[in-house]
Amino acid sequence: MTFEKRKILLVDNDPLIRRIVTKTLTANGYQVLEASSGAEGLALARSQPPDLILLDLMMPGMDGFEVCAALRQDSLTVNVPVLMLTALDQTDAKVRGLQTGADDYITKPFNLDELITRIEAHLRRSERDLSANPLTILPGNITIEQTIRQRLVAGQPLAVLYLDLSNFKEYNDEYGWLQGDAIIKMLAQQITEAVRGQGNPEDFIGHIGGDDFIVISTPLRAEAIAQIVIARFDAEIPLFYPKDVRARGYFETIDRRGKPFRAPLVTLSIAIVTNDQVTLFHPGQISARAAELKKHVKSLPGSQYVFDRRRK
Repeated sequence: MTFEKRKILLVDNDPLIRRIVTKTLTANGYQVLEASSGAEGLALARSQPPDLILLDLMMPGMDGFEVCAALRQDSLTVNVPVLMLTALDQTDAKVRGLQTGADDYITKPFNLDELITRIEAHLRRSERDLSANPLTILPGNITIEQTIRQRLVAGQPLAVLYLDLSNFKEYNDEYGWLQGDAIIKMLAQQITEAVRGQGNPEDFIGHIGGDDFIVISTPLRAEAIAQIVIARFDAEIPLFYPKDVRARGYFETIDRRGKPFRAPLVTLSIAIVTNDQVTLFHPGQISARAAELKKHVKSLPGSQYVFDRRRK
């Protein structure tokens, strides 16, 4: 299996700096694009969007401030981390650079080990930020998979809770996506509070997308977390319906075939996969087992949770 190298754009008019930095970055497994001017750097950033940009502040023609401002106005580069390269006595320039939209700065002459460390830190942060769900700000799929992999490799006791909603599409169709988003945010808050109260300090909460969430805990804590989330969700979800619907327990709508349909209140389903009785090796293995469990739990009435009790 081959992995694409992370791409760094180096914009500096000093050929010696470019040569030294490019050699160091290449030796550390990065692909490097070089630009000797601000205008050339901006053009490269737009034509071949990099994962991170090293940008010299003081260049003839288009300087680093102008380049950074232009990067932050372009949808292709607005979220790309920018590390500005500055001289030791340029305090005002550092402040202005950060105000323009730079994420960090490193002073010349710089230590190459520090440069690599800062690049790696910003790439990790960028990956987390891009992965995070914009509605709940919880980590998304990239971070979820990385966390599961790390815990599998560590051989830790593991319980992965997959949470999603039933009858949610019907709710969205009837009451609109803004109300649906309110339910998703409510559920995220309920999960967070349950994990804080019943889980371990190192437990992880992620938002897969839509109404799908994940909790990574331990077998001893998983059931208590599931019970608390379900109890609190069932207590609060009726408040998202008009009083008459709340009293009946359903609302009248039309199904996909155009026939009248009684849509029940939204319920919560939780599938729990653990390595308590079986060895798990890969996130995909956990996901596949959870998908089977979710089919079963969704066939049960009301909000429910189920454990994967299989030994194979």
